[in-house]
Amino acid sequence: MKFKGNSAFNNLKLKEQISLEPTSFFKEKILKKDASYYSKNIYEDDVQRLIRFYQHEGYLNVQFAPPSFEITKKNKVILTFNINEKAPIIVKSIDYLVDSTKQLSQALPRKELRNIRLQSNLREENIFKDEWCLQDQQLIINQFNDIGYAFANADFDISVDTTSNSADILWLVDKGTLTHFGKTTITGNNRVSEKNIRKQLIFEEGDVWSKSDIDLTQKRIFNLGMFRVSSLKTSPLKEERDTLPIQVILKEAPKYTTRFGVGYGREDKFRVFGEVQRLGFITDIGRLNVSAKHSALEPYNFDLKFTQPAILFPINSIIINPYIQKQNEPGYSVEKEGFNFTFLQNFSDNFNSNINFFFEDVTLDTTNISSYDPSQLPESVYLKSGISVGFSFFNGEPKLNPINGHSIAINIKTNGLYITRDMPFYRSLLEYKRYWGLNYGLTLAFKGKLGTAKATDGSDIVPAEERFYAGGAHSVRGWSRANLGPKNANGTPIGGKSLLEGSFEARVNITPKLIIATFIDAGNVWEPSFHYRLNDLGYASGLGIRYDTPIGPAGIDFARPIFNAEKRWQIHFNIGHPF
Repeated sequence: MKFKGNSAFNNLKLKEQISLEPTSFFKEKILKKDASYYSKNIYEDDVQRLIRFYQHEGYLNVQFAPPSFEITKKNKVILTFNINEKAPIIVKSIDYLVDSTKQLSQALPRKELRNIRLQSNLREENIFKDEWCLQDQQLIINQFNDIGYAFANADFDISVDTTSNSADILWLVDKGTLTHFGKTTITGNNRVSEKNIRKQLIFEEGDVWSKSDIDLTQKRIFNLGMFRVSSLKTSPLKEERDTLPIQVILKEAPKYTTRFGVGYGREDKFRVFGEVQRLGFITDIGRLNVSAKHSALEPYNFDLKFTQPAILFPINSIIINPYIQKQNEPGYSVEKEGFNFTFLQNFSDNFNSNINFFFEDVTLDTTNISSYDPSQLPESVYLKSGISVGFSFFNGEPKLNPINGHSIAINIKTNGLYITRDMPFYRSLLEYKRYWGLNYGLTLAFKGKLGTAKATDGSDIVPAEERFYAGGAHSVRGWSRANLGPKNANGTPIGGKSLLEGSFEARVNITPKLIIATFIDAGNVWEPSFHYRLNDLGYASGLGIRYDTPIGPAGIDFARPIFNAEKRWQIHFNIGHPF
């Protein structure tokens, strides 16, 4: 099938709207699917589907000329849809009338008014789309809901001028009755006390009703981790429409749950993990997780984690985490015993922070990874203790396969800040990601990383496991794990104290599930602190094939260095996009 005359939508988008399906060698020979037969009735039904699609997207005057046919020697039809899209309907003006007399600015506070102006999809001089109109309708209703008008309604009057292909939109808003929160009842909680649940409520009886308070309360209760279902319902009383009682309906999760998994990766080889979780440990909302992992990179990792939500405020928690771990990296091998005491603060769905107090007893098995004389190194057993602080913001949508939005993460770590320890240092890492959805099925993605580490005792020695390493599936993909950057005389990676990386990737949906990605990566690691050389970067380019799954894209990346004497191809398997 072919499409001629379509400039507003690509062929893939139009094929999604119709039932006619082209055949292919893969479908016939591999999938054993019978070829579809051409039918005039099916074609005409598909034309009507395409007309409705165009009209929903603002092209009210779209027309379809008779189709073109070409018969191949194998008696197959090459069908061409001939489209005359014509000019779309453009929004000329948008006005609001509240309760038949008021302007929007007179009826809404500044915050809600700003939300409508910033979040509305329909704007003057833009194309009119049905979907955007319905989304804006709900947006307007939500803003009135948030200031107490639970029964607000918004209708629209659209005047279309077919001569100028323009539309005037008038929003007609009926606020309804100002409402307040009534009595809150809680059902379904057996192990979790009502007191701990009520701590998550944003509102009290008598407060002005707000839909956003309802939504946020529901998220807070669910984020306690104790419930499979957390639902808040309002049941207006017939005799009191200005008061809305709230019913919190809960279904508790099992006290014990287990997880187990196996897999294989190019870098970590065979891997296996198991975890047991107990809810209601020590306190009725405390969680205990016991886990064990094994892979080539982590021969063993035994982890005990106690989480106490809402320790001071509803949106924070503490984690106590003792562990025993061994790591095998290309440049070093260490055994660690220690614990973390972490305070998590969740400011919003997108913005989180943490403060972590850590203590580690480290045994370094390979001491020759340093570029320094071995006599300058401390003992292979050393202690670390200090503080790490992190902030992260992510608003990409959808979360597992973002096509819009950005993220930024900052982490700063110090060893020996208040207590003198072996090899005191500080380490910081900044990572930024950005996603642009340029067209249906086409997304550009960017990642940048900047890191530095520095000893604070004048020795300029930073522990092997705290240095930076470049190369691998989530770094510069033309090199294997940790193999881009400084090496010793034996060719073993020694890492560095300065890191700079950047990646650009173009992701194209060949089908709704199949993604082809082309990318270019750049980066390097340097031994000195605060030492970045743009003329000393390693570059790599390649191709990725990924398939979208419920847990994110799964696929494979092929990459090789460019502008470099090294030309060996690298293959990386991934669950999720590399960034």
